[in-house]
Formats: sequence, C-alpha cells, structure tokens
Amino acid sequence: MITGYDTARATRDLENKLAIQITGLTKLVLLTAKGGIRYYPAVRDKLKMEMFVLANQMISGDITADYWQAWLEQFGKGSLMSDSSQNAGLITYMNSDAWNRLRSKGSKVVVGRGQGNYRSIDGTVRYSGGGYAGVDLEELAARGGIDPKFKATPPSYFLRIAIQSNRERILKGVAQVLEEFPYHRYFKEVKD
Repeated sequence: MITGYDTARATRDLENKLAIQITGLTKLVLLTAKGGIRYYPAVRDKLKMEMFVLANQMISGDITADYWQAWLEQFGKGSLMSDSSQNAGLITYMNSDAWNRLRSKGSKVVVGRGQGNYRSIDGTVRYSGGGYAGVDLEELAARGGIDPKFKATPPSYFLRIAIQSNRERILKGVAQVLEEFPYHRYFKEVKD
C-alpha cells in the first residue's frame, strides 16, 4: 500500500541528475564557443564555466569571460562592429569616457585621438601624442602603414552561435533527464 511520496529525496536526486546533465551541456557550449573565436585568441584562455543552483528552483550553467577582448570578439570592432540592436552595451560604451569623441557614432570607424591622456576600452589610462587625431586608423592599418591592431573586425558572435548551434542538444538533454527519471521509486510503501 502506498502511504506517501519522498519528495525531498526525489527532488535532491532529480536535481543531481539535472546538474550532471547541465554541466556536460555547458562544457559542450564552452568548447563550441572556444572553436568560434577568430580574432582574439587570448579570449579562449579567459572563458570559464560556472554552475549555480538557485534555491532548489533553477540550475544554471554560465559561460563567462572576464576579459575585455571577449567584447571585441563577440561584437566586432570599428566600422564592422555590430549595432546596438545586436549589442546591448554599445550605447553605454559610446557614452563612456572610453569612446573617442573624434570618432563618428554613425560609421564607428576607429580614428586617432587628440593629444592627451585617455581611458582605453580595457580601462587603462594611456597617452596619445595626437599625431593621428581624427585620421582613419582602419584604413592606415589595412594599407600596412600602422599596427594591424587598428583594423576593423566583424562580430563573430561566438557565444551566441555556441548556444544556438547546441540548442537542440540542450533541450533534448534536459528533456531526457526529466522523461527518464524514475519518479516511481520514491513512493513510500508499507511492507506487509
């Protein structure tokens, strides 16, 4: 005769199975993301995976990169960078002191800064001699006249693509755990 259900044990065991599955799926997304990095290879070493279980209600696998070049890799740089419809942080960046005021917000072409100290995108304070103030640095870099780091790069959307390309696997993996979990084993029975 069934006398109840061991909800606490069932919840704990289901949560553990989901955590194992989500950890594996997060690793899959992480490896896919690393494979999608094209322009800033150092970002690969800065990607990290974290798992969170929030109040027994949500299990989250996060992939983060606490590294400024990850932003450039994801959304591009210069005239080729994605617009604010694809990059929610762009307007904040353009309104920050890291944005070169000589640079057009429309074309977003990288141009030289005026003479003086400035805060770069990585947060460090640097000095510009002002010799290229307002000059299109992307074009100069493309012609080989200056360091190629000033060339524009298109967005790779490496994180977005990693998630989208694994979407079906993620959904199927979580569904598999939920469908195959032995819920029936947690009924409490009185033994004769």
